[in-house]
Amino acid sequence: MGGYVAHADFRALRRFPALDGVRAISVLLVFTAHPAYPHVWPRLHGPSGVTLFFVLSGFLITTLLLREHDQSPRGVDLRAFYVRRAFRIYPMYLAVFALYCVLILGLGMQPERRDAFVENIPYFLLFFPEHSLYFNGDVLVPFDMAWSIGIEEKFYFVWPVLGFVLLKARPLPQAVALTAIALGCSVAGYLGGGWGVSLESYTPIALGCLVATLLHHRPSYERLALVGRPPVLLLLATVLVALQLGTDEVLPQGRLYPVFSLVAALVLAGLVTTTSTRTDWLGSRPMTYVAALSYALYLLHNFGLNAAESVLPSDWGFAGSLLSTTVGIALAFVAAHVAHVWFEDPLRRYGVRLAGRQRPATPLAPARRTRP
Repeated sequence: MGGYVAHADFRALRRFPALDGVRAISVLLVFTAHPAYPHVWPRLHGPSGVTLFFVLSGFLITTLLLREHDQSPRGVDLRAFYVRRAFRIYPMYLAVFALYCVLILGLGMQPERRDAFVENIPYFLLFFPEHSLYFNGDVLVPFDMAWSIGIEEKFYFVWPVLGFVLLKARPLPQAVALTAIALGCSVAGYLGGGWGVSLESYTPIALGCLVATLLHHRPSYERLALVGRPPVLLLLATVLVALQLGTDEVLPQGRLYPVFSLVAALVLAGLVTTTSTRTDWLGSRPMTYVAALSYALYLLHNFGLNAAESVLPSDWGFAGSLLSTTVGIALAFVAAHVAHVWFEDPLRRYGVRLAGRQRPATPLAPARRTRP
């Protein structure tokens, strides 16, 4: 069908392999955002990897909620959703936060940043970690990478209630609400200030949710899926890469941040609807492996990079930066693999089982037909 999959085939998909590649690229970009690398890495604009994460997250979670709403006679089970989410996010978050406490408060590491860390402990515990990034001026607070987790969790605390209880998963009200959220948060970003910039970060999540809503329903799918045609997808991907590498205005507080988020959302829509085999590499085994470790990598990568910096020469210029990054990434992968296999994934699976036991023992209903 014109270079993109039919709507029924899209609705039948249980996985989107290409999105594993997007997740893997996103977390690898985050490695290059490490502040100790003043050479080529800043030109990659690594912090925008988080923007890609936000778009991806919004799409995947809203798609799952929409499909659950259609399949279950009782709609979305919010209690089960929050249980799964808690076991997916909180164990690793709290474990890494505890590790920072041991290193900084117990072992006295990085004494110059101790006070900033202590001042932000209440915000970390109350799940407002973005305070450490947007409300501390130019101070680099340990564990400040957790800001994005706080943004996501507050969004997903509200969105299921708004989209699936108050709006009852109706496509037009959902689309209008998500568009309003994206526009409003973008305007807040242009206004600046700590609150404005933190609100701006909700824009890419809302756009990912909007893509999920539009693709879920056949009439809007037929329009949006045009971006899955190979020439259109190639053009959008080229624009996305050009924005990524060409300007730091795509980063938070940048003028092109909403534009970059929108293009990323359109590329994602193309990746999940295209029939082209040229995107298959995104779903390859290496990409899938990195994607599986992405959350642990995100939280632990600074430990690997800092360890490499502490033992490798710091006066080798770009060669030293490249060596330090390579060793740091390797160390981070080892730590993330161990954490994922022995801690993160078992608790995530336990949360899924616990959420399943809370569901009513009723069979799934057939998916509701959408009108042509």
